[in-house]
Amino acid sequence: MAGDVGALMLGPGLLVSNPLALSDAPGGAQICTQEYVRTLRAAGIDLTFEAVPHDRRIATRILRRLVPEPYPPQWRASAVSDIVSSARRVDARLVFLNLVNLAPLALALKPRLPAETRVVLLSHGLESVEFLPTIPSEGYSRRQQSELGKRLLAERRQRLVIDHVFTLTPLEAEIERWLGARSVTALPRTVTHRAPLEWKPDAGRLGFVGTLDHPPTLDGLEQFLVAFERLASPSLRVHVVGGPEASGRSLAGRFRSVRYLGPLDDRALESEASTWSAFVHPLFCFARGCSTKLAIVLAWRIPVVTTAAGARGYTWREGVLPMADSPESLARLACDMTDRSTAILAREEIAAIARSCPTTEEIGRIIEHALRGAGREAAVTA
Repeated sequence: MAGDVGALMLGPGLLVSNPLALSDAPGGAQICTQEYVRTLRAAGIDLTFEAVPHDRRIATRILRRLVPEPYPPQWRASAVSDIVSSARRVDARLVFLNLVNLAPLALALKPRLPAETRVVLLSHGLESVEFLPTIPSEGYSRRQQSELGKRLLAERRQRLVIDHVFTLTPLEAEIERWLGARSVTALPRTVTHRAPLEWKPDAGRLGFVGTLDHPPTLDGLEQFLVAFERLASPSLRVHVVGGPEASGRSLAGRFRSVRYLGPLDDRALESEASTWSAFVHPLFCFARGCSTKLAIVLAWRIPVVTTAAGARGYTWREGVLPMADSPESLARLACDMTDRSTAILAREEIAAIARSCPTTEEIGRIIEHALRGAGREAAVTA
């Protein structure tokens, strides 16, 4: 494959990102960034990185409070000149903006870059997609309407100068087109190779991992638990991992089936997850981006039960992922996994899915195809 990549060389590229997304900190932004980096390199792009720290000066913070914007400039004024200088130094023909928070930079960069230099957005998810589910279907305020409208208009204005957008899901690719993006490609998720867990399931134990103050995540978990406690035996427990701790303790106080474990490091989490009859991933709205945790669990090769929203952005050629379309059906599916023979069969399907997800090299070819202008969108063929 190395020879193939060399033949596809797209030349130098500059990846602009906030430092935290480029760090080794555990989190969805970091995982998605690392995946983008691997696949861009597989496309034959020689990447240089430009870290743009947040502007945390007191005067800037006060201004943002007084004049709130949906996509405020999170960088110092010198950032634009620094990016332009770096792009010229490495002769970059591609400038990648990592995360939609940096999309406003395109408006300032485009007039200062050579005409042949393309600005490409590496989207981790649109803010408007995340904001809409937080607005109640009834009783919403004029302020909420205004905030949603401002987000959409800002996103449309940015897309007019961005040359190409990569998204994590086909749904967001369609929304990007609706916003006016010139060219869009949805990139399927990859599953990194790691040793499967030594699975020793406990029939009385299911597991959940998530950020408990993320509204779509918390709402999905609560809906699942309400249905689960009506169906499950009193001895069956859902072991919840994640933070913040106040949210986890609140869940444990409200639901008898919850055993809250707090945040765990990687080693402790893998040890704990190896005892779960199944990983439960309840999500009932299409939140922005994708669920990076699903790729980790697929690599673990343990049973998973989820929804179409939970599996958004993933494609595979073999295997069946156990999915439900309501809290009640997901709760029944989770209870079924406490039967060892059912869980073993589900685990075999998960292994087939993990083996047949697109590879980094395949995604690299999709990127190369898209950036050479050979088509608006590509897909991995079976």
